[in-house]
Amino acid sequence: MDAASHETDGSAVERILSVAATLFAEHGYHGLSMRTLAAAVGLNVATIHYHIGSKSELYRAVFRRLAERERAIIAVYTQHVTDDDIADPDALRRRLNALVDALVDLTLEQPETPRLWLRRWLERDESPVALEAEVSLPLYDMALALLKRAQAARTIASADVDLRLILTGFVWMLYGYFAGSPLDAAGARVDPTTPEQVAVFRRFMHAYTARMLGLPDDSAGGQKT
Repeated sequence: MDAASHETDGSAVERILSVAATLFAEHGYHGLSMRTLAAAVGLNVATIHYHIGSKSELYRAVFRRLAERERAIIAVYTQHVTDDDIADPDALRRRLNALVDALVDLTLEQPETPRLWLRRWLERDESPVALEAEVSLPLYDMALALLKRAQAARTIASADVDLRLILTGFVWMLYGYFAGSPLDAAGARVDPTTPEQVAVFRRFMHAYTARMLGLPDDSAGGQKT
């Protein structure tokens, strides 16, 4: 009997997207067949098509699902920010550090996210097209709008700083750290998810953000703000 027989449409879709995220991260878009996905989910291919649509639509839905929580988190720290907070370097630094911590926590909760994006980037896979424009650019633009306000208020670095490139570098480091793992002094890979390693990484990302933007740097503190 099809595993979806006793499921609601919503729970079946959520299960399909969850499993698909893991398998797309492992095999890539072209490397994952719908039959493999169906076997992993415990459904038949026709049922997956009924709930989701084509493989391209499934791939896009996986990225949309992962971006939903990220969008909500970024909104908390970038929207409805007062001019006073924008003008205060310490207040702005604390807000950005809190956003950094929230994104680190989300990446720990959704480890498939960095693997999915890194595989897509490395494969230079443009199937389906315009995925970045749909799910990535709106997230960048939310953070960019806040930074541009701070730049206009002269709270952060001068106008010749490429804010979008700073954000891109942040994402590359965040995803690369958790997908690739850091190395110890002997060249062995270290588990990036231990509390000690995560604390070190948080401090680094706080310092990166502050120094690239010309904000006060509290990286010596070592704790979440």
